[in-house]
Amino acid sequence: MYFPVAFQVLFLLLLVAFGWGANLRYLSLAGIEVRPILQLSQLPMAARGDGTSACNDGLRRGVFGLAVLFSGISLVGWSLCLAFSMSPAMQTCIALITYMVIISALVVPQRILFHTARMQLLHSLARIVKPSLSDPVYLSDVIMADILTSCARIFSDILLVACTFSSLFWHSRRRSLGTDYDGGIAEYVESQRSAKMCTDAGVVGAMLVAMPYIFRLRQCVNEYLRSTAGSSDAKRHFANAVKYASSIPVICLSSAQKRAAVDGTMETKYSDWALRLVYGLWILAVAFNSLYSYYWDIAFDWNLGHLSDGTKLSDLVAPTQPGGNSDSSDALGIGGAACDGENVNIGSLDAEEGRAWKASKFPLFLRPQLRFGSPQIYYAAMLIDFLLRITWTAKLTSYIHIDLMAYGGFWLNVLEIYRRWQWTFLRIEKEVSVS
Repeated sequence: MYFPVAFQVLFLLLLVAFGWGANLRYLSLAGIEVRPILQLSQLPMAARGDGTSACNDGLRRGVFGLAVLFSGISLVGWSLCLAFSMSPAMQTCIALITYMVIISALVVPQRILFHTARMQLLHSLARIVKPSLSDPVYLSDVIMADILTSCARIFSDILLVACTFSSLFWHSRRRSLGTDYDGGIAEYVESQRSAKMCTDAGVVGAMLVAMPYIFRLRQCVNEYLRSTAGSSDAKRHFANAVKYASSIPVICLSSAQKRAAVDGTMETKYSDWALRLVYGLWILAVAFNSLYSYYWDIAFDWNLGHLSDGTKLSDLVAPTQPGGNSDSSDALGIGGAACDGENVNIGSLDAEEGRAWKASKFPLFLRPQLRFGSPQIYYAAMLIDFLLRITWTAKLTSYIHIDLMAYGGFWLNVLEIYRRWQWTFLRIEKEVSVS
């Protein structure tokens, strides 16, 4: 079936959007109000929207509406491509038009087409890419940047899509100048060169994969500089910055291996010991990054790993100072306006219930307060997160030819999006549970 990279990218991005809408829906069913947790009321006035998304339902309707709109456009474009299966040039042209329509609908300034959801998305992306070390970092931007790291490989695929679109214009220009080849070796060599350019992103692709991690690293450095020196918060932000920085060597070493697999440069320019050294360094880098990231998911993002003696897994990196709580709702500004207009401090809603939990035993290696009820949910999430983090590393090495399998890379992207979807539930639930 015709399912090129251009439409794979659109499908994956739409899957992210529908996943975020599902997050909002099920968090609402669990009694968790997301808007104050994400600090949306603290955003600059231009980024807040028109007030129609004051609660989970409003946010969800905007996200789902936008996702359904773009899904409809994508399905129409894909159907037209299937109808013109005998004309590759026409298929590329239809895919290009599909992208242009979606981008135009996303950036149109008029108050139409789910304006609030579109503006919140665009403003969030603008704050994430802004190279500032002084602007405040909102939790909504942190979660958005983390979602972008799970879409890192998609950015490399977007480069290949752009290459395919540019080749369409390049061939049109050649025809207009009357420089078309009539066939033979010259045309074959030129077609092979063009095909290679649009199937291997190379160094630029590696840079695009690294960009979401650099954005998230910048946020961590920003928060570290805004923290009190030597405090638990400062240690936590510094350790978090190390986690994202550790992704860069993995990407660079993976790119070097892929280049060797594509053109054989390392086979002719380096000895066997150099090849083994690069591969060994890659193993060390990916093992550290994967295991450290998994530890961070459990200990900090989900605040699990509590022990019966009062210690917790996060104390290995950033021990909580006496009388302080770096994860408190006040520090995050969670207390805010509820949907009915009354001021509610989420941290005070379950104060007595929280003390009762802390005074009693709790499931092994979890925490006293579990908003999702069954401990099996958390154990399953921990196991799935570990397995998918390890599976995702297969995408980064040339020794596992996942891209040679039928849509192998696409399905690995789907698994990573699922992992991030699951992560988002517990990441937001943790903010309420620790308050």
